[in-house]
Order: sequence, then C-alpha cells, then structure tokens
Amino acid sequence: MVFGKIRQKLNSKSSSAGTPWQRATAEAERQNKAQIKQQITINGRTHRLLEEKKAKLKPRKNLSETAKTGKRQGYLGWYSIFLVGAIGSSFLVSPYGKVKDIYVEGAEDVPEQSIIDASHITGKLTALGVVWNDEKIHAYITNTLSQVKTAEVTLRGMNDVTIHVTEHETIAYVYSGGSYYNVLENGTVADTELKVPIGNNPIITSFEMNQNLEDLLEQYMQLTDSVQNSISEIKYTGTEENPYAITVYMNDGNEVKAILPSFAEKILYYPDIVSQLGETKGTIDLEVGVYFTPFAQATEEEASASADSTTPAE
Repeated sequence: MVFGKIRQKLNSKSSSAGTPWQRATAEAERQNKAQIKQQITINGRTHRLLEEKKAKLKPRKNLSETAKTGKRQGYLGWYSIFLVGAIGSSFLVSPYGKVKDIYVEGAEDVPEQSIIDASHITGKLTALGVVWNDEKIHAYITNTLSQVKTAEVTLRGMNDVTIHVTEHETIAYVYSGGSYYNVLENGTVADTELKVPIGNNPIITSFEMNQNLEDLLEQYMQLTDSVQNSISEIKYTGTEENPYAITVYMNDGNEVKAILPSFAEKILYYPDIVSQLGETKGTIDLEVGVYFTPFAQATEEEASASADSTTPAE
C-alpha cells in the first residue's frame, strides 16, 4: 500500500517533468516561439517606421516637385522676356528701325528746324542708336545753338524720336545792323537774327559788338530782376571826352545818365530816388553824384539857349 502511493507519486512527477530530451525539446520550442514573437514585434515596429518615413517623405516629394515646377515657370518667364527683348532690339538696330519722324518739344525762341539740323539726326540712323548717343546730340545742338541750354533725345514709338530742349532765358535784345539779337541769361549774345524783338525785354542800341558791349552786359547781369524789368532801352552815348557814357530810358518815363564802370552800382538806388521824386519826370544824372533835372526845366533851358543863339549881336 505504501509502495503503491510512492510509485504513483513518482509516475506523476515523471509524467509532469518528462525526460531530459523532452524538456530540451520543449525549451527549444519555447525559445523558438519567443524569437518568432520578438521578430514579429520588430518587423511590426520596422513596418510602422517605414510607413511613417514614407508619410514624411511624401510631402517633401510633393514640395520638391512644386519647387521644380515653379522654377520651370520662372525660367520660362525670363526666357520669354529675353526673347521679346531680343526681337525688339533686333528690329530697332535693323534697317526697319531707322528714324522715321523727328519731333521737338520745349522750343520757343529757337526754330524747330534749326534744332533738328543741329542734332545731325537723319533717316539713315537707327532710332535706338540715336537714343544711345544722347550726350553727343546734346553737344551738337548746344554748341551750334547758343540759345539752347539742354537737349535730350527719347524714343517715341518704334521709329520716331523726340528732342526735348530747354532754352536760356532772354533778358535783353541788342539792336545792330537792322536786326535784333537775344542777350541770354548767361551773358552771351545769340547769333540768331530777329526782325522784331519778342516780349518787353530792354533794347540795347547804338552799341557795336565790341568791348563796350561786353562791359555793359557785365554790368547789366549784376542788376536785380526788378531793376532790369524797369528799363526800356539802354543807349550808348559815349564821346571822345567820355567814351563810357550811356543813357538809360526807364519804363516810367525818366531818363538816367550813367557811365559803364559804375552803372550797376548806382542804378540800384533808382527805386529810392524815384520814390522821392513823386510824379515829376526828368533826367537823373548818376555820372558824378546824383542830380535830377525835370523835363520842364530842361525844356525851358533849351528854349532859352536857342533864343540866345538867334538874337543878333549889337
């Protein structure tokens, strides 16, 4: 009875533990299952990582394609601009791009045809070439026409050009040899002959084109605009005894006697002198000091002198 329980216990223990070979086989199977499970886990994680990476790379790929598309469009735009520019430039430098019409803007005293002639622009030149040589054309015009201060050439359409000019302001006219010549703001006298003066600028008469005229213009340039505008005429009245004498006729009816070396200095006092004279008109002598002789008194003196000269001597 006791041996039977012992045998039963041993059999039970033996059957639960198994033989060494069975235990080794079971352990191997267990490890194999663990490895397979671990491999599946690793493969799963790797798969998820790959999927995440693909998901991240996909937008980048799309972004790269968009950037490439944008670059292609940019290149196409620049190429189009370059192509249009090349075609336009080819036309302008070709015989078809030669100057057709010439326009002048800004000219008032100088004839437009004189400006065109001085520019040396002809139908044999290309419009683009004319614009490129703008400074040379400016020199042609200003050196030929002293009245022109600046000249600028711009393209007008495909074949036409426009010459934009500004002129020196005319501040007086010199009357000589039956013609009038512009005295410009820079003190030079233009070569252009005019039959009649334009505007109300002072007229300079009886001067020859010599040093006396240059001295007068030097003095005249020192006057203020208000004084210049008050002068009607400046006449040379020099003699052998007084070669620098001038007579200035004012717009208000007065006459001024002066000499060239001190003319600019003394004529500046004219507004103050006139304010003291009131409505009385006459001759203001500025040659030496300041003397005023009313026209009425001068007329009486001239009449008296004339009567004395006609009275027979006893």
